[in-house]
Amino acid sequence: PIFIGDDIKALKLKQILLADGIIINPVVSPAVPKEDSLIRYSLMATHTYEQVDISIEKITKAARKLGILNRELAHSV
Repeated sequence: PIFIGDDIKALKLKQILLADGIIINPVVSPAVPKEDSLIRYSLMATHTYEQVDISIEKITKAARKLGILNRELAHSV
């Protein structure tokens, strides 16, 4: 999972990425506390390395646009 920490941003990220051909699954309250929202990013054996690289670039771009990557992380992995 990729921790977002904000329900609204997690749902906006889903919308942006879906419009760009990337499917993610947001997990928001009440499934988790609002400050613990996250997205699930799944890979399949049929994905190519190029597809994975492109999806990571798109996720990174969208996350920066929403200010998700521009803040200090609340969770450690």
